[in-house]
Amino acid sequence: ISGLNIEDINISLNDVSIIQAGEPDESYTEAAGSNEMAKDTIVITIEIGDSASQESVWTTDFSYDYVKINAEYRT
Repeated sequence: ISGLNIEDINISLNDVSIIQAGEPDESYTEAAGSNEMAKDTIVITIEIGDSASQESVWTTDFSYDYVKINAEYRT
């Protein structure tokens, strides 16, 4: 993305901040993240600066194999 600065990136799960100004949010805990991931609906917000656009992505691929493969990245 032209003109994108890492310092402008913020990422959150629902209301739990994971990345703030391009760095891991010091207030984030795995317990808080796990709590959000256990909810029926998860909103992942990615802010990338001053852009005025918005996109929505819907996904349902939480099959056993999908979760198993991706869990291996975290453990």
